[in-house]
Amino acid sequence: MANQAFDLTGALKVRPAEEDDAAHLHAYCFPEKTETEVTEELQADLEADSGTHRLVAEASGYPIGQITVRRNASDPDIAEVGNLAVSGPFRQLGVADHLMKAAEDTAAGDGAKTLEIELPSSETNVIQRYKDWGFSEKPLVILQKALAPEEEVEEVEEEVEEEMAEVDESAETGAEQQELLGT
Repeated sequence: MANQAFDLTGALKVRPAEEDDAAHLHAYCFPEKTETEVTEELQADLEADSGTHRLVAEASGYPIGQITVRRNASDPDIAEVGNLAVSGPFRQLGVADHLMKAAEDTAAGDGAKTLEIELPSSETNVIQRYKDWGFSEKPLVILQKALAPEEEVEEVEEEVEEEMAEVDESAETGAEQQELLGT
């Protein structure tokens, strides 16, 4: 991130995101994305039918952090949090704590009874941070089966046919050898 000057005389404010926040969110929270990507994602979240609340933490007029809250499509009692991001210089100042509290209030105001987030088990530091906020792990088993595209299935079938032909040839050759050996 480029050197940025901030006037921290103002208070931290958490508020709903606005379209004008995209450039600052790009600069302070998502420099790895293009400004266009950040703008498009923000616009999608701000659409009335998206079901997503995006909240920003603002310091001295600059959005320096954000979080999203989305109602679970299959269970309206559950709200999902995600995309928590805070600009590096502000991470030790409790900005994430304020964003999480605002996310909880937003979800409760929407009628949700539970707040959840899905994280990879390898994210131990992030998991611990969410546990510090009162989240608990629930047992979950995810099973996967890779499905081969149709072309690969055809190739596998051809390979099996070739192997079967080789087995048949081996069996015939074996029978011929047994006859020659008199067994």
